Amino acid sequence: MTPSREGLARAGRGRLRYRAEPAWIAPMLATLGEQPPPARAGWVYEPKLDGVRVLIFAKNGRVRLFSRNRKPLDAAYPELVEALALAVRGDAVLDGEVVAIDPQRGVSSFALLQQRMQLRDPVRASRSGVPVLLYLFDCLYYEGIDLTGLPLVDRKAVLRDVVWYDDPIRFTPFRTSGSAAMYRDACARGAEGIIAKRADSIYVSARSTDWLKIKCVNQQEFVVGGYTEPQGSRERLGALLVGYCDGPTLRYAGKVGTGYDRVTLEMLHRKLTPLHRRTSPFAPGPLPSGTVQWVTPKLVAQIGFAEWTGAGLLRHPRYLGLREDKTAREVRREG
Repeated sequence: MTPSREGLARAGRGRLRYRAEPAWIAPMLATLGEQPPPARAGWVYEPKLDGVRVLIFAKNGRVRLFSRNRKPLDAAYPELVEALALAVRGDAVLDGEVVAIDPQRGVSSFALLQQRMQLRDPVRASRSGVPVLLYLFDCLYYEGIDLTGLPLVDRKAVLRDVVWYDDPIRFTPFRTSGSAAMYRDACARGAEGIIAKRADSIYVSARSTDWLKIKCVNQQEFVVGGYTEPQGSRERLGALLVGYCDGPTLRYAGKVGTGYDRVTLEMLHRKLTPLHRRTSPFAPGPLPSGTVQWVTPKLVAQIGFAEWTGAGLLRHPRYLGLREDKTAREVRREG
């Protein structure tokens, strides 16, 4: 028996389940929290990374990467596939986040990662000039054993033991105290925030209050339902009209007119043109005046903003990038 299996046998206490490696495990998702949980035993705290969630399936020496909605990502991050093939010691299913580090600020940057997210050609991805790192934070399966029913701290112990960590593969650091100081430091550095997780939480393929995300800035995904015509020197489009799902209804959340460069405007126009439609996809209510081109609500954009207004609209929204790891029907208002 390997050291990893011995540790599992001790940690499992009869809760281990043996089965063939699954073809898919849907990810566990964090719930938005307003502030770090009160300082008490039973929680662990991780940095909140501004990247893309990835599930790693390693079997018989072959590694496959998937987004949270099961889209293959092998071609987008070929250097990670290569590194993982050497680093993972056996058959395993791992959970982590792909990030690009802003060299000026030293924190993960979703905007920088955008230059890699849209690529599906491994040669172009390798030559993009944007290096990526993979931060691993959970192990869901290892060598015939389903770990999802074990406490988080036991899964992390296995994760540390079954992967050889060297760039671009990193173990996500965590701590068991000092959440308030960790949060203040993250915000001071311009980072995303922190993730708080119950140390004894099992892994469930759903959103859970056992995992909380505490953000330094307001930021979430929104569905694109249209765009305004460009003004002045801007080309292609003026502002995106975005919303969120409320049951089967798409609620209008505001007009996003900043955060674009020329290349981004070209890319958005190219993706939005095939989605043109004559009618608004939003629920009846106040909408922007002027010339608007409506689109079928399929694209999901990451938007940063100051706050929600009393009227339920975004104040000072800014475009950050497109997300391909989340479908439009999954987008809900978080704040």
